[in-house]
Amino acid sequence: MSIFKTIREKFQYWLLARALKRLSRRKRTMGYRQAASFGILYDASSEENYRQITLLVKDLQQDQKKVKTLGLVNLKKMPEYAFPKLTFEFCSPKDFAWDYTPKSQSVRDFIAQEYDVLIDLSSAKMFHLKYLAATSGAAFKVGRYHDQQVNIFDLMLQVNDDTPHRETIEHTIFYLKMINNDQPDINQ
Repeated sequence: MSIFKTIREKFQYWLLARALKRLSRRKRTMGYRQAASFGILYDASSEENYRQITLLVKDLQQDQKKVKTLGLVNLKKMPEYAFPKLTFEFCSPKDFAWDYTPKSQSVRDFIAQEYDVLIDLSSAKMFHLKYLAATSGAAFKVGRYHDQQVNIFDLMLQVNDDTPHRETIEHTIFYLKMINNDQPDINQ
C-alpha cells in the first residue's frame, strides 16, 4: 500500500470516529419480524447489483415493510437503470464533500430517516457508504465485518467483499430472521 493510501485511510477513519462521537441514536436489537422500516445502502455500479436489490425490495414490501434504498454509483456517468424512483435513490462520490458529509438533499434525506434496520451491503472499500451507515440514526445497523468498522454496526456478517450480492443478501435476511425479540404471551 502506498504512503498516500495509508494516510488517506487513516484520515478517513479519523473522520468516521469524529462523526460517530457526534451521533446520538437509540440502539435496539431488531429482528426481521419486529422491523417495520428498512434502509438499504449498496453499490449500484453494476446493473446486476441493482436487480438483486430490486428483488430484495419486492420481498420486503410483500412482507409489509417500508423500504428505502440508496445506491452509490461509482462511474463517470449515471447508467440508465439508476433513475430515482419512490423506493430507490442514487448518488455518486460527487454528492459528498471532501470530508464525506453528504452535499445532495436526497442523500441527507436518506440519512435523516430513522429506520428500524439499516442494511449496508457494500464492500469495506466503499467509504462513502460506510460514512452514511455510521451517521445514520437507525435503531439497528447490519453490515459486513471489517476490523476497522466494528463501531459502525450492531450486527456484522463475515462475508468476503467478492461474495456475490445475492448471497450477501440471503445471509443478511437469514440472520435478521433468526433474531426474535418478541415477548412470549403468557396467556397462550
